Amino acid sequence: MPKPPDRAQHLRLTVVVDNLVNIFLPSQGPLSYPQPGPCSSLLAEQGLSLWIEVDGAQGNATRVLYDFGRGAQVLGRNLRLLQIDPATAAYLVLSHGHIDHYGGLLPLLAERQIAAPLVAHPAAFGTRGIQRPDGSLAGPWRLEQARVEEALAGPPLISAEPRQLGPGLWTSGRIGRVSPLDRPFRAAVRQQGWQWVADDFEDDQAIFVNLEDRGLVVVTGCCHAGVFNTLARAQALFPGVPLYALVGGLHWNFLSDNELQDAIAELAGYDPQWLLAMHCTGALAQHRLRERFAERCPFNTVGLRCSW
Repeated sequence: MPKPPDRAQHLRLTVVVDNLVNIFLPSQGPLSYPQPGPCSSLLAEQGLSLWIEVDGAQGNATRVLYDFGRGAQVLGRNLRLLQIDPATAAYLVLSHGHIDHYGGLLPLLAERQIAAPLVAHPAAFGTRGIQRPDGSLAGPWRLEQARVEEALAGPPLISAEPRQLGPGLWTSGRIGRVSPLDRPFRAAVRQQGWQWVADDFEDDQAIFVNLEDRGLVVVTGCCHAGVFNTLARAQALFPGVPLYALVGGLHWNFLSDNELQDAIAELAGYDPQWLLAMHCTGALAQHRLRERFAERCPFNTVGLRCSW
């Protein structure tokens, strides 16, 4: 496993796509919320996309668009309203191959000239779906590698290994399954030959930022690999570096209240200074997290900007 050699000096993160919009939250500290005006026209959808900017010690900046929402309308509109130019991205990173994370990718590439390569796990491609309790299938949806490669300006970076994107900025690569607290999402299926089989989300990957004088910022898409498996992966790549912030979808929306309480107690042991739970985390989980972490778990919205 490669050893991360350096640290990021500064991180700026903008929520481009998420499940809700709120323009009436007061900005505070490192968090800047969207205000009435042009941002009143921001759109939300069941999807996620984050704009990440990392500065190195020499002033060198790396920009990453992590996930692409569910479709063209929301991603494109919100990028324009937030005055983010995706053509300045050094990398496009896909957390996993579910449509609420890749759906806006091909329309964005068709609309804009973007030279950045796509970073993805080889298992991100294929046909997948969600099995409903009655046995019917939500979906299916298919991400075709050939179509993506045709739309990109250059070849994608397809690998299960961690990849350094910038100063202190890494993808997780494949995340091992080690924690008994991480419950598998058993409704997910993928096509294998002519059969539907359980989806183990081999492709799920996070982004890690090692921030000077703060610690690790762990950014997740849906965290299908599990919150604690993902944190274990971060610790393996950055041994001895404390968790500073956990940002993104946690996929705790299907946990019982007892399971949530156990998971939150475990997360509290990491003592994160910031917890920005988004997207698939779930309403009950959001409520329980705010009960436990108070002001360290602020409200999230499309258009939120964090500066650390």
